[in-house]
Amino acid sequence: MNKFIAAAALALIAGTASAAPGADSNFYIGADIGSSKFKVDGESGSKTGFGATLGYTLNPNVAFELSARRLGTWNKDGASAKANALQASVLGIAPITNEFSLYGRLGLTRNSVKATEGGYSGSVHKTKALFGLGASYQLAKNVSLRGEYMNLGSNKLGSGADTVTVKMHQFNVGVNYAF
Repeated sequence: MNKFIAAAALALIAGTASAAPGADSNFYIGADIGSSKFKVDGESGSKTGFGATLGYTLNPNVAFELSARRLGTWNKDGASAKANALQASVLGIAPITNEFSLYGRLGLTRNSVKATEGGYSGSVHKTKALFGLGASYQLAKNVSLRGEYMNLGSNKLGSGADTVTVKMHQFNVGVNYAF
């Protein structure tokens, strides 16, 4: 994941260095809220999640993003769990009109799950590929709305006979502000 982040940072620097003096900045920040869906051994559940994003638009068809997400927290029958993710991704953007675009997302996610039950406490951190599809609508010069689906991969927790697989997905709605 460090190599991917380094490559994304170099691309950001290269894009910034080649921009004409006085050109508008292509950086943006974003926030979203959504539904994080988890599937474990045939059962599924959803929790409200939220995230923050720092992005850079290289050109009308390519953007790079770094995100931090809180995927959800559970408390049930004396057990608790929480899930988070750090993400780096590239977006392939297809402008449909001046205001409306579709995009695909491909990147890496560092999923973290912490669980406690009674005297047991454990955590797992997995780096997985992520992909997503979304749409963006430009409300004003610096403000856009977007909605998207993301697949955060499958994560195995435990070992031996006590292993469970957790599949994670997100549906998000958010706003971006370019500065």
